[in-house]
Amino acid sequence: MSTEDNMPDTGEEDILQFICFKLADEEYAISVDFILEAIKVLPVTPLPQVPEFCLGVANFRGLILPVFDLRKKFLLDCAPFNRDTRILIANIDNMAVGFIIDRIIDHVKLKSSQVDPAPRVKMNIPRGYIQGLGEIGARTIIILNLKNVHDSIVAEISEHSLNQFNRGF
Repeated sequence: MSTEDNMPDTGEEDILQFICFKLADEEYAISVDFILEAIKVLPVTPLPQVPEFCLGVANFRGLILPVFDLRKKFLLDCAPFNRDTRILIANIDNMAVGFIIDRIIDHVKLKSSQVDPAPRVKMNIPRGYIQGLGEIGARTIIILNLKNVHDSIVAEISEHSLNQFNRGF
């Protein structure tokens, strides 16, 4: 489902495109500029001594793909994978990364005026992970800043590895 029919032509306002998905009871979105594709969950090889949200690596068409569970990263309640669960494959800093999501909802197009800045109120996930909130009728969509989420993942893995290394001495 696309929202382009809901957008009257009012000039040269920027049109932003997002893939919307569910995590727990919330609706999130990521810019299509990052998304390579969405696939069914692949077998994942666990890695030792990494944070719990790092599920491991998967072989995707010969590419070793790190896979992260956004539910665990955002400290949401865990849920078993089902037939709707997907891996969103994103390109971040020229690296393919997989993010487990509950299900794809749709592809939306929003005018920049339909996106509000990240709120200053306390939310379930850190404010730095939020690019803004998209409004489509009665829907409010949390638009993720995927670069910030990924940078946080990399930093947390590095810190976790350093702590594991220091415990060995």
